[in-house]
Amino acid sequence: MKDELINKIADKSILFIVLMVLPFNAIIYVALDESVYQWPRYVPPILGLAAIILASFKNNMNFKLKIWIFIVLLFLSGCFNLMLGLLDMASLWFVLAIIYSLFAFKRGVTLGIFLISFLSILTVGIMMITKSTFIPLDYHFENCQYTCVIVRILHFLLIGFLIYYILVNFYTRLQSNMNELKSKADDLEYLNCALKKEMDEKKEIQQKMIEAVIQTEEKERKRIAADLHDGLGPLLSAAKLYFQAYIDAKEITGKNDIESKLKSIMDNAIADMSRISHNISPHILENYGLTVALENFLSEIRISDNIRFDVNFEKFNRFDLKKELTIYRTISELINNTIKHGQATLIRITISISDDMLNLVYEDNGIGFFVDEKIRSKQGMGLKNIESRIHSLEGIVLFDSRQSKGMKATIKVPYKEIPADAAN
Repeated sequence: MKDELINKIADKSILFIVLMVLPFNAIIYVALDESVYQWPRYVPPILGLAAIILASFKNNMNFKLKIWIFIVLLFLSGCFNLMLGLLDMASLWFVLAIIYSLFAFKRGVTLGIFLISFLSILTVGIMMITKSTFIPLDYHFENCQYTCVIVRILHFLLIGFLIYYILVNFYTRLQSNMNELKSKADDLEYLNCALKKEMDEKKEIQQKMIEAVIQTEEKERKRIAADLHDGLGPLLSAAKLYFQAYIDAKEITGKNDIESKLKSIMDNAIADMSRISHNISPHILENYGLTVALENFLSEIRISDNIRFDVNFEKFNRFDLKKELTIYRTISELINNTIKHGQATLIRITISISDDMLNLVYEDNGIGFFVDEKIRSKQGMGLKNIESRIHSLEGIVLFDSRQSKGMKATIKVPYKEIPADAAN
């Protein structure tokens, strides 16, 4: 962007100088008419021709080469004015050369041009003061007063316009850059506000997820406690009573009856303990994998003709146990919600593998619900818990449900199978 701007300024400057070649040459030619030496009248046309050639080939030249040639022309113009003894106009040409050298070169080059220009003006000035010079100063300028005034006006017009043009372009670009920076700062501030809002929303969602996990864990503890209290508790109390009765019994027949009762109670206690243990940590899942554990779970809950299961489990190998257990718990939660609240007659479960992703689709034909309202309500803790579980696996979960239109849950989690010997 900087090179583009400088190249534009240089090209326009060259063209403007070319436009001023004709009037400059004409005025200088007239101004030197009274000169004792006529050869200086031919220097400006040569410099003007060089400027015209530079303008003709400027688009086909290397940028730095073009600037170098342009600076040389400006410097030679300053030297020509020094030769005439016009230190004021020579200074303007040298200043212009210094300004353009800043465009394309390092500060050392610009400093070098400045020192050469200063020494040239200083030398000529001393020569003019001491009149010990080989430069022919006898130009009779007093006889061309009007012409010399016009020459100075043209110099001011040319050099003043070029400096004005340079400053205007740089100021315009600076203003444009400032406006662009301000716009970007405004955009950044807006993004910061949006990011802060998003962080606050994520923090709120995270808090809700933590609450959902805590409530789910508390619910699970209460369920286990209820199972132990209502299931094993009465059985163990009965076993204690029968054991005391067995000790107190005097007759063999009575003891045999009590032994039979005790055996039945102990069998029921063992069955209850197995059921509770399976609910806490399904051993079938750990030993045989997700598909077998799900089929075993479904076989246990197919106790009514009021609800049917349509399952399609693609054959796949074992994968991370944590992911298997999470998928198992998720499906259990979904089935439990459908049975308790959905009033469905059909549950459809599909599991497939594609592109290193496990795809689970769960559907029922129940009464449905409004997803957003459900998740925001206290009754939506189960859905929030499912979301937190799946997100912990770097997966995604989408719920789609409408009133009286059933419910559909689409879940995707990364899948990477593990060797059979590692699974065992």
